[in-house]
Amino acid sequence: MKFYSYEYVLSQIGQQNSVMIGFGIFLLAITGFFAFKAYRDHRGTKFRELVMISSLALLAVILGIISTYQSNQASNNQFQTSLHFIEVVSEDLGVDKSEVYVNTSAATDGALLKVGDKYYRALSGSEPDKYLLEKLDLYQTSDIELVEANK
Repeated sequence: MKFYSYEYVLSQIGQQNSVMIGFGIFLLAITGFFAFKAYRDHRGTKFRELVMISSLALLAVILGIISTYQSNQASNNQFQTSLHFIEVVSEDLGVDKSEVYVNTSAATDGALLKVGDKYYRALSGSEPDKYLLEKLDLYQTSDIELVEANK
């Protein structure tokens, strides 16, 4: 079972797909080049067709970037919730955030927490900052892996 550190959850927020953005900029440059060549060659249709093809490819890449951005925003919201939960738990238990590990980065209800050498299950309450921690005794702790942020 994996437990994620505060720094790991923090590092997951705001990652963008730079490859798609770079490819979009490349396609935009090619489309501009073909448009310039089509403007200079009034009689030929080769460059006009290439402009149309590259414009459609650029449109597809832009739509892909928008879709990726929207899904990243949804993921970031989940990570923000988990991050806030770790901050609240560390404050309530009087420990540093680096000592709190959570087994999920998406939901707080039913999440398992490792605080120091103790384990808890979190049950959410009626408000976002209200929860109940149930202390757990684990029989096999050899399966536990702590995931830290890559620095």
